[in-house]
Amino acid sequence: MGDAVVIAGVGETIGEATARQLHSEGYNVGLFARRASVIQELAADLGKGAIAVPTDVTDTEAVKAGTERIQDELGQIGAVILNATGGGGRPINDASVERLRSIFDVRVAGSLACVQAALPDLRDTDGTVVFSGTTYAEGAVSKQIEWGAVAPAARGLATSLDAALDQVQVTYVSIGTSVTPAGTTTGARQSLDASELASLYSDLIKRDQAVTREIDVFLRG
Repeated sequence: MGDAVVIAGVGETIGEATARQLHSEGYNVGLFARRASVIQELAADLGKGAIAVPTDVTDTEAVKAGTERIQDELGQIGAVILNATGGGGRPINDASVERLRSIFDVRVAGSLACVQAALPDLRDTDGTVVFSGTTYAEGAVSKQIEWGAVAPAARGLATSLDAALDQVQVTYVSIGTSVTPAGTTTGARQSLDASELASLYSDLIKRDQAVTREIDVFLRG
């Protein structure tokens, strides 16, 4: 695969943990997020081989420009981690069409924009695309109406991309538990440590022949 990994949607849980994991293993990491301060601080902490690229994934031109910068500074892209969510949904009385559109633009349209921008590299490297997904993509979600509508669409995008891209592994990771920042101690251990997912993502990226199209992740017990 290529030397660089694009992580779209870098926050304090999955995005940060994955960036740290992959960087520690020798990958270059390009960090996309709307909040510049978050990724700039992380990139500075990681050092050489990590760059912060403040990017709104709903802005297709910004995604293209950010991807080109990563290619110029870090090398060919071998993997894209799609972690931007756009926030959660709300109960029916508080749900709104505008919020649904906003989440869809981030989670579905933004994910497609990120994949398309890196697609020549992904094809050339037999690369990997990983969706940070949710079990909300299956069945009814009564208390998060907007998210319950968008989640299946993101899963459908992953499935369609997998069918369309012969040499690119596209994996939808269906997460069925809350996730806390790496190293967080919870008394009842009711949430998954983000480092567990980071290790899983690293394994997916490293694979040469074996392909996983979808994987469910739950908390042990």
